[in-house]
Amino acid sequence: MSDCEKRPHWGRRVLLGLLVVVVVAGVALAIGVWHRLDQRSRGEGVVQAPSEFAALEGSTGRTGAFTADIDFTSMATGAETISTEVAWDDDWFFQDPTVYNHELATTCSVLSAVANSESAYYQAGSDSPAYMEAALAALGFEQISTASYQYRSEIFDEIVDFITGTDDVVAYSVATKHVTSADGAEKTLFLVSIRGSYGSEWLSDLNMGDAAVYDMDEITHEGFAQAAREIVDELMARITEEAGLDGTDDICLLFTGHSRGAAAANIAAAYADEMSQGLRVLAPLSSIYCYTFATPEVTTFDTARDALYDNIFNVMNPSDMVPRLPLASWGYERFGHDLWLPGYGDEGFDEAHEAMCEVFEANTGVACPYVPEDREHVDKLVEDLGREIPTADDLATLGGGATVVKDLLADVNPMQVLYGHYPSVYIAWMQSLDSVTMGSCDNGVVANCHM
Repeated sequence: MSDCEKRPHWGRRVLLGLLVVVVVAGVALAIGVWHRLDQRSRGEGVVQAPSEFAALEGSTGRTGAFTADIDFTSMATGAETISTEVAWDDDWFFQDPTVYNHELATTCSVLSAVANSESAYYQAGSDSPAYMEAALAALGFEQISTASYQYRSEIFDEIVDFITGTDDVVAYSVATKHVTSADGAEKTLFLVSIRGSYGSEWLSDLNMGDAAVYDMDEITHEGFAQAAREIVDELMARITEEAGLDGTDDICLLFTGHSRGAAAANIAAAYADEMSQGLRVLAPLSSIYCYTFATPEVTTFDTARDALYDNIFNVMNPSDMVPRLPLASWGYERFGHDLWLPGYGDEGFDEAHEAMCEVFEANTGVACPYVPEDREHVDKLVEDLGREIPTADDLATLGGGATVVKDLLADVNPMQVLYGHYPSVYIAWMQSLDSVTMGSCDNGVVANCHM
């Protein structure tokens, strides 16, 4: 038989072999997914601690006003643990939540970073500490649940969520502390700190939903809203158990998060505000606080800036692309007040930026990588996208996707712009703003935004 006669036969064998490999891999993946789902249903195959709302081991039980050192990790330093000092004062939660509190906001910026650091603890074989438990123990919290991290921190679980279409989730902590005011009043504080985008959750960031499906003209971002609803449902169960027959007048809520976590915190706080006006109250409106960082636009409802949501403050870096998406030109905005950090081109920016860089390096041990001039590139990208993709529906077309890629490559360096999104950059800005004012505040609340 000639070589020419052998080649077709050899080619068929290779194709058959590849087909067998694909089929076997598919079957193995299906079995793996089924096995993991079965483990989830039985609460197996995960790091166990704590899986339920339980006493926080090592709690200092501290009350009143004090400072504490909090450990977390920074994207600027990899998995290395860094530390910073935060302030705490129980009396914050007896003050008007509609007045911006810079000390509370700064502490929340750190706790939102800790929410991201917690993920490594829930990965099999990791020797990473439980950052959130340690942080909240130092702040005197008494009980905690971080159960949502358990099936949302492993790579294979991210694959399972992608395959099963269950990636509209977040990981978050719920913790409680009994706080006492200077005059002896008492409340039970529920803190919710929410992790940013992780693994397949990035796909959920694109799930804006469709108002027409709900026969509505306006909509809240579906991927963020589903995550927020899960959190509110858990809070409802916890608070019902805590309050019992005594009601929720002495319940206090604090929501915080960064990026996707900020979006979920923004919406969850808005839900809590709305519930305060109804029959199923989580907490009085006067006891609901929310500080978010690098917050995406979350809703097209034109009521998002109503006075009902005046207790929600969203802190953003002008050089960060994430808070500009989905586009405001598509009708999107955030619940509550937007507070912009100092940005390139603002009066006095150079001095403010120098102070921020000093704090960043003191916190992390490395120079701050973010490039303030990226503000100009982000502004141009947003302008170009708004002109070339006039509606959210246009984004879903083939041409819309191609336009996004084209403009991204033309207008920004994606990796460089990411530096301005780092939680550690936000922390450094917040910690350095003790002698300067936020870059700008909208909604006529400038008087409440001075530090």
